[in-house]
Amino acid sequence: MSIIVAAAVSVGACAVFLPDRPPALLGASGEITEAKVSTQQYNGSQTVTLIPSISNSRALLGNSNGTVTADYSSGGLASGRACMRVNDRAVIALNTAIPLYRDLHVEDRGQDVRALNNELNRLGYLSDPDSDRYSWNTQQGWKQLMVDNGSDSDGTLQLADILWIPEQSISVGDWQGTAGANVTQGTQIGEIPGALVKLSIKNATPSDQDRIITVYGQSTTLPAGQTAIDNADYLKQVSATEEYQSQTKETLAAGISATLALPQAINALRVPAGAVYGINGNKGCIMTPDGTSHTVSIVGSSLGVSLVQLGSDDAASITSVAVGSKIAGATCS
Repeated sequence: MSIIVAAAVSVGACAVFLPDRPPALLGASGEITEAKVSTQQYNGSQTVTLIPSISNSRALLGNSNGTVTADYSSGGLASGRACMRVNDRAVIALNTAIPLYRDLHVEDRGQDVRALNNELNRLGYLSDPDSDRYSWNTQQGWKQLMVDNGSDSDGTLQLADILWIPEQSISVGDWQGTAGANVTQGTQIGEIPGALVKLSIKNATPSDQDRIITVYGQSTTLPAGQTAIDNADYLKQVSATEEYQSQTKETLAAGISATLALPQAINALRVPAGAVYGINGNKGCIMTPDGTSHTVSIVGSSLGVSLVQLGSDDAASITSVAVGSKIAGATCS
């Protein structure tokens, strides 16, 4: 009995005087210094807002006097084609490098003649390209153009027979050359609506890679370092779409939706956001557990994960990266 009592007293004393030991489940965890990574195909697709820049509208002045007997303006005006008939004579829409401002005869010279020669040549008519002389060839070419549009000509270019247009083809608004109307030389016969001259990405950050931009089903390359498109041919394609033409000035001013994507999907590495250090712009570094630093470009991010592209290294060869104190103080160059 004495032995039992002594043992009990010893156990009780230990329980009172020895500190409690926390359960293993609640013990401090070890620091995580590396994390597994994976790869994925990434095309960088994103939706952006484009702000259009539109030029001012321009007045279109006529050279003819009389009554409009036929109107061919539906669908727009094209160089080399009649836009209307005045007093039953064809008036030809003509795009020349400089506006024609006088009647022209054989042996006349000037930059306006050179512009006419070049446009006749482009249209497929006889002329002397790049010559400033109204030659026999020029005369025959102009005569044939008038005949093809339903009017006789002795080969003299009469200013009343043309309507100068600033491009090879244009749409026209506020057209006054309707059948039965009276037109007067020097007065406005129509208006050229403002043209789309630039599409700028709202709140854009330049990319160091070319990207493909798509607007209303029309795609082109947005070169690296640029945040706006001013390619005239592409802008014409966009402005010719039904979607663009259905927009009002107010909706265009608010911006139109487009998508951006890389020309080809890249093999990107998914790493914890905290694994990228020394970030400067979209550049940074990651470190593999063996202490090797790798320069990367940050191409995307989401929910604590960074998508990075390695330079010359193979992304598939990296299976884990250093994190936490292992990269503390590391520099990226």
